Parts: sequence; structure tokens; C-alpha cells
Amino acid sequence: MALPRFLVDSIRTEQPISLPEAEAHHASRVLRLESGDSCILFDGQGNQAFGTVKTVEKRSVQIVCDNIEFAPRDHSDRLHFAIAMPKGDRQRNVIEKLVELGVDSLTLLETHRSVSKFDEDGIDKLRRYVMEACKQCQRNRLMRVEPVVTWEKWLKAHASQAVILHPKALLPRLSDSASASYDSTIIERNNFLQTYSNVPLPSTFNLRFAVGPEGGFTEEEIRLAIDHSMKLLDLGERILRVETAVSLAAVLGSLAIN
Repeated sequence: MALPRFLVDSIRTEQPISLPEAEAHHASRVLRLESGDSCILFDGQGNQAFGTVKTVEKRSVQIVCDNIEFAPRDHSDRLHFAIAMPKGDRQRNVIEKLVELGVDSLTLLETHRSVSKFDEDGIDKLRRYVMEACKQCQRNRLMRVEPVVTWEKWLKAHASQAVILHPKALLPRLSDSASASYDSTIIERNNFLQTYSNVPLPSTFNLRFAVGPEGGFTEEEIRLAIDHSMKLLDLGERILRVETAVSLAAVLGSLAIN
């Protein structure tokens, strides 16, 4: 059975570490850890350490640590997603997949067909999902959740290193003359890795994927993306839900930059 993991602000070996209140409650009341039990602490910045429970009190749990190591288990700030998030519990599903697949950051997109609106409380909830997913999958650096940004603003900042997920079958209807130029921007799913392996990627290259809402990007949003020289990744004949498209793209992106 895997050792329980707890998130702390920082890790040190010279003196005991007190778990934050919520983590202490989970350790003492839910897991019922006792003095001498083993665990792992991580700081959300990529560091982890094996620990031993020293004391367990009503509102306090203290851990003694040794052997701090840097093991972030992500993609070193090279793999990013911008997503017009779905509603409700499906948001947790999207976050879990991104974290498990090593995505470094998530930007919340505001598009014409966006269905989810995020205030500060909503963003904090997503960050709690990130923490829980990191504990489960043994990742030690938290995925960043960036504030909401409009599609137009995101394009201006990131289009040069970005790929938009959009089915080829749903591209805007174009004249024959325009169609040829649009065809050159499309990457078929089966050709994605070949496309990126043909050009050696520098270690500073950041790969970004843009994923639209359930209703998809509008024709105007697609045209704007292509005008900004973005590539379009076609994931196949079937229309995928956001969390499915995200998972597939994250795997492809991981393989491309590794």
C-alpha cells in the first residue's frame, strides 16, 4: 500500500514539521496515523521527503523528515493547456487528467460558447482538485491554474507555440482559394509526432494546446486562430468530450517534447 502523502509549505530535516490544519485532520482523524507511522511530505514545488510521525494531538500532527529529493514528475514547464472548461463535476475530471499526465499549467479560457464562469472561489476549488490529484498520482510540483483570459488575448500571447484542437469536419466553409491555405495548418492525429519530430525542439520550447467548450470554437474564433498562424490538430472522425480530447492531446504533447 502506498504511503500517505501530505502537502506542506516547505520541507526541512533539522526540526519537526507541523502539518497544516486540513492535512493534520486528515492524518489524525481519517487515516488515524500514530507515532512511528511512515508518510511522505511534498511542498508543491517539486520536493519530497520520507517522514515519520512524531506526535499526534487533537489539532496537531508533527512529522520528522529525512532524505529530501527533487522529483517534480511533470514536464519542467514545457506543456500547457488553455481550456474553456465544462460544467460541474467534469471540471474535476479534466483537472485529474491534466495533473496525472504531467501538464504544467492550465489557463482558463473565456470563449463565445463558454459555459463556466470562474470567480476567485471557483479558481480556488480547481486548485484544491490539483492538490488532491497530486497526492493521488505522486506528483510533487503542483500544476498552476492561471486566471481567466479571453480567447483574443490568449492568442496574442501564445499563438506562435500553440495548437488548437478542432475537428477538421467542423472547419468553416471556405472558398477553394482559401481552403488550400487552411489545409496547410491542419495536423492529423496520426501525423502529430512526425510533424514535431521533423524539427528538433529546443529545451526552451513550450507546447500549448487550446481546447474549446462543448459547443466548440465558433467559426470566427477558428479564423482568428489561423490568422495568428496556429496549427489545428484534428483528433479524428468522432467528436470528443473535453476531458477525452484533453487526455489524448496531453499524451501526444508529452511524447513530442520528451
